[in-house]
Amino acid sequence: MPHKRANARIRKERKQKMDLPVSKEDTNVRDDDTPKGFTRLFKYKEMAIKKQQEKKEAKMNAKNNPITTAKKNITIQPGERLKDFVQRVEHEYQQEMVSAYKSTKSASESKRRNREKRKQKKLEKIQKEKELYGGRDFDDLKDNVKFGEVADAPPIFSKLPKARGRGKETLEQKTKQQEENEDSKGYESEEDENMKLLKASHKRKIQNMSAAARAQLDNERERAIAAYRAKKAEKMAQNA
Repeated sequence: MPHKRANARIRKERKQKMDLPVSKEDTNVRDDDTPKGFTRLFKYKEMAIKKQQEKKEAKMNAKNNPITTAKKNITIQPGERLKDFVQRVEHEYQQEMVSAYKSTKSASESKRRNREKRKQKKLEKIQKEKELYGGRDFDDLKDNVKFGEVADAPPIFSKLPKARGRGKETLEQKTKQQEENEDSKGYESEEDENMKLLKASHKRKIQNMSAAARAQLDNERERAIAAYRAKKAEKMAQNA
């Protein structure tokens, strides 16, 4: 039963299992208290030293290799003709020459492709500018100025510059509409033109006036209209 006390043997076994030292299998606690950052740097240092040793060993092996030493220390032999020496050198270094040619060829091919791509993009950009704006600004207005040439006066334009790009169609339509309006109106006298100018100036003055001045002007206009109507009514009454 759970409320009964266990036997002495069981109690002794439980007591032996208590207060035991912590093992590495039971927990992740390390034996030393070295910081993790310092441990990581120490490992990086060991890896760098190992790489340096591997490079040194590879150099030593290359030096001790008789094939590479023979290639590096290749010289003309006594009694050997220059033509035979050249053939022997080409034969021994044939693989290196082929690999070097392939590497340079691939680099030059990639450069050529990149140059062609940039050229094609530039041509497409110029074509797009011509379609949208009719070419770059002032391309057709450039002058060939010689060295040392001095301008005596500002340039004189005999005609207006051409319309460009999207505004070209709008300007052409506006010019055409103005010509049609002038043809439909016919001949206008100088008095009509002066009246138009006077009305336009009067309209600009009203727009630039303040609210108080505009109200005063409205009152004056209403008073003048009322006086004109009263005078006209009096004249009609006299005639009747």
